[in-house]
This record gives sequence, C-alpha cells and structure tokens, in this order.
Amino acid sequence: MLLSMPDAKLSKWYLDCVTDSGDVSIAYIGAFSWGSLRLSYSSLLESTGDQVSERRSLGGENEPAVCQNSITWTAKTLHTRAAWQSDSIAVRETILDVPEGLVEWHCLMPRAHALFRDRVGLGYCEHLTMTIAPWKLPIENLRWGRFISPSDWVVWIDWQGEFSRRIVYLNGESVPTPALEDSHIDFENGARLSMDRSLVLRDGPIGNTALSIIPGARRTFPSRILQVEECKWRSRAQLQLPTGEIVDGWAVHEKVRWPK
Repeated sequence: MLLSMPDAKLSKWYLDCVTDSGDVSIAYIGAFSWGSLRLSYSSLLESTGDQVSERRSLGGENEPAVCQNSITWTAKTLHTRAAWQSDSIAVRETILDVPEGLVEWHCLMPRAHALFRDRVGLGYCEHLTMTIAPWKLPIENLRWGRFISPSDWVVWIDWQGEFSRRIVYLNGESVPTPALEDSHIDFENGARLSMDRSLVLRDGPIGNTALSIIPGARRTFPSRILQVEECKWRSRAQLQLPTGEIVDGWAVHEKVRWPK
C-alpha cells in the first residue's frame, strides 16, 4: 500500500537578540512549498524602547549559516548582519508525527551571545520543519516562548486542541509544569517564571501581519491560516528558583489561536 506524499513543506528559522535594556531584534527566515507554489521570505521585527517596527523581504535571502557553536546570517535586502555564539546545549523534539506529516523542532541555541548589527545581548536560535500544511494542524492554541538570563534559561512549546503536547526545558533538562499561562509558568519543583507582558511586539491575524507580504495571499491560502490570531510579547521576567532565589531576565513569548 502506497502512502500519500506530504502536500506541503515549511522550513522556518527564528533567531533573536535582546539587549540588557530590553531592545529586541527578531529575524524570521523561511521557505514554503505547496504543490507548484514555492516561496521564500525573511522579516525583521525590532523594538527600541516602546517603539516597534517590522520590515519584510520576499525571496532572495540566504538561510543562516551554522558552523559548530556559531550561527551567522546576512540579509542584504534588510541591511542586516547578525551572529550568535552558543552558551548552552541544543535540544530537539519531534512535536507531531501523524500520517499527514511531521513537525520537527530543533532549538540549536537556547541561549547565545548575540551581535545583531550594532546591538549586543543574549539571544536564541531555533529551526522548525514541517511536512504538513499549517492549516491542517490539529491544534487550537499554541503558547511558545523563551526566557534567558546570564545564569538560567527556559524554552517552552504548549500545543492544545485535538492534539496536545507540552515541551518545557529548564537549563537543558525536560521538566514537568502543572501550569503554563501567558503570564507565568509553574514548575513541579516549586520554581516559577513570571512575565509582565510589558511590550506587545505583534498582534492580530497573520493574514494581516506575517503573510501580508505574499502577493495574492488571500486568494492562495485557506482561510483557516489567514485567520490565525497571534500575540507576541517581550516581557521583563523573573525566575524564582525552588531555593527562593530570584533571577532576572527577558522573555519573548507568544500565544497563537487557530480558528475552529
């Protein structure tokens, strides 16, 4: 019996840098194929103080270059050069494995020393690959985020819906979390991560934001993906350890809702 071939493939990079003062630079680089459609894109989402800007480019940019413990990226159309040097171990998971396709997540650098043009800070790098169309995902809500400080880091993925899966890593160890919300995460060992959601980086349906660069997007893609609602924050965050010690850092995190 022959299995049907996946009808879509997505390769998506997310790379960021947050300075000591909380200014954010986020790079998205992706390639998407679906039938005869082939798209590549990149975008740069940045904040300075409480001002947020975004620039996008359709096609023409290279994927990040990975060499042992370093990643570099040059985007000519976005006038950007950036580099990350790892300060942590990589983690990876197959999030979804169904007959329709796979979702694989590779967090290459949960914490890194980052140089983003003239910005210096701590950063994060991940690569997501999918062989299932995004509008076919058996999901209703997604929470994703990363917290970084000089001493500790946390990364999380929480899928809820027809398919549910929660992945949380603390300093390289997979850890159980009885509560995971937009404002806080409670860990089974008594630790707690609190996030103030003090700056909204992006909010609204992705048909009006991330996908708006694609010509004819509303005629090309199913409405279920165009109506996905995303809210992304940069938060001042505190990790309270089981000992009671408080660790200050920055979190970038989001909540994504798929229409039913």
